[in-house]
Amino acid sequence: MARKKTFSENSALESAMLLFWKKGYSATSMKELEHVMGLKITSIYNAFGNKRALFEKALHYYLQHILIHFSESLDNADLPKNALKAVLMDVINLHFNQSHPGGCLVVLSVLESEQHDERSNDILNSALFSLRNAIVQRLERDKAHGGITAEIDAHAIANHMMALITGITTMAKAGFSQQELEKLIDDSVELWSV
Repeated sequence: MARKKTFSENSALESAMLLFWKKGYSATSMKELEHVMGLKITSIYNAFGNKRALFEKALHYYLQHILIHFSESLDNADLPKNALKAVLMDVINLHFNQSHPGGCLVVLSVLESEQHDERSNDILNSALFSLRNAIVQRLERDKAHGGITAEIDAHAIANHMMALITGITTMAKAGFSQQELEKLIDDSVELWSV
């Protein structure tokens, strides 16, 4: 008869996610994961698999519980300009939120992509492309409803947004102030004329 789990899988995944986010994949040891998850190594392997499998599950947890807010901001804003600004502000707020390690787990993990296998890299790359495509879709909807002119290049703006997201994440980790990053956002959004 199988033993019943005596721990919260979501709580354990959140703890693993935060550690991978803080230290990166290669700098995170199984011993540290045991400690933050409050589980023995055998329980981790039984519930989540090896370190790579745990990282992928923690990454999916991040996408479903953290990164999803970016898409919600895109959909909930009234005007296209406000939607773009809201996503960029989410990036800043994510970094400066004291309950998070700072930066963005996806962006930081992409920057260490040589440490990941093909499957993990596919998840990371897919997350960035999905966000970019969501931005394109929002702008195309705005075009269709007359919210922005037909001449606006939704793909170019979405790619610029992705460059800003990765750049803001890097700048925030390097110690740029929240005020400096917010000014960068304001200036960028004004340039797009959406």
